[in-house]
Amino acid sequence: MTREQVIHTIKNILQRFSLREVCVFACFVVFAALIWYAHAMSSVRSAVVPMVVKYTGVPEDILLSDSLPTTISLELRDAGRRLKMYSDNPLSYSFNIGEQLKRERGTFTLSSDVIHTAVNSLLQGTTKLQSISPEQIVGTYARQHSKEVPIRLVADITPAAQYQLVGQPTLLTKKVTVLGSSKQLNEIDSVETLPLVLKDIKDSIVSTATIAPLPNVRFAQNEVQVRVVTEQFTEKVIVKHIKTKNVPEGTHLRIFPSEVSVMLRIGIAHFNDVDEKDVEVWCKYPTQDVDRLPVQVSCRKPYVTVTRCTPAAVEFIIEQTHNVSQR
Repeated sequence: MTREQVIHTIKNILQRFSLREVCVFACFVVFAALIWYAHAMSSVRSAVVPMVVKYTGVPEDILLSDSLPTTISLELRDAGRRLKMYSDNPLSYSFNIGEQLKRERGTFTLSSDVIHTAVNSLLQGTTKLQSISPEQIVGTYARQHSKEVPIRLVADITPAAQYQLVGQPTLLTKKVTVLGSSKQLNEIDSVETLPLVLKDIKDSIVSTATIAPLPNVRFAQNEVQVRVVTEQFTEKVIVKHIKTKNVPEGTHLRIFPSEVSVMLRIGIAHFNDVDEKDVEVWCKYPTQDVDRLPVQVSCRKPYVTVTRCTPAAVEFIIEQTHNVSQR
């Protein structure tokens, strides 16, 4: 029978029933499904559910083997609704293994009796434990050496429009303890963070940076706090006379023009704290054949940024006692 014939047959069957009869039939189907579900939830059956395993009491300088299971499988027998509860909300138990980790290296064991006792303490009275997999847990451990190394921040931080950074972003924790073998630690002088990207920063904030993982070692802490300070800025123009530096004795360096306009970016709170005495402008005596000298600018206030100098380069004449050479 073709697809078109099947569709045609279904349409013919539906046309024989009224809308009321179809609704009655649908209600019976739903009612039957509810009865089946209620029966399934109340009937006793078996099911395999997971239990989360955690290990506590582990000293900071102890490294456990990577093969330790984080879950074990429990075969339980109970009413369907109880088994569904175990499946939707998995059991969890923390095993304290600190007493077994006394030597430099070795093994520890969670026996079948210990695991059974822990599981039974979590089960409802009607639930029967039929089996556990694995029956016992055996792991290895090793005591590690430690070394404190500096942390280097890797960040891409962009202030919002009309805002600027005040100083550099600051790590609130400067160093971290690294745990590993002596050979591994000898090769580590510093660690760095994963790239921290912050955009459109308007206020002073404290963010979190993650230390970049290194193979076969671990850190006493995996995250560090970073403080970023921003402030609104404005601009200020200062006209300044150009000084000359490194001019040989008996020589005069004449600059054209002799003054420049310096554009400064200043935080609004410090606008009135900056004047022309805080800015220095100079040109160095040329050490090679050039046509113009670059103008160099500095400001002794750390919260000021020099954004532009006009002009950026100037013409000059070198005057000597007996002759004059023009550039």
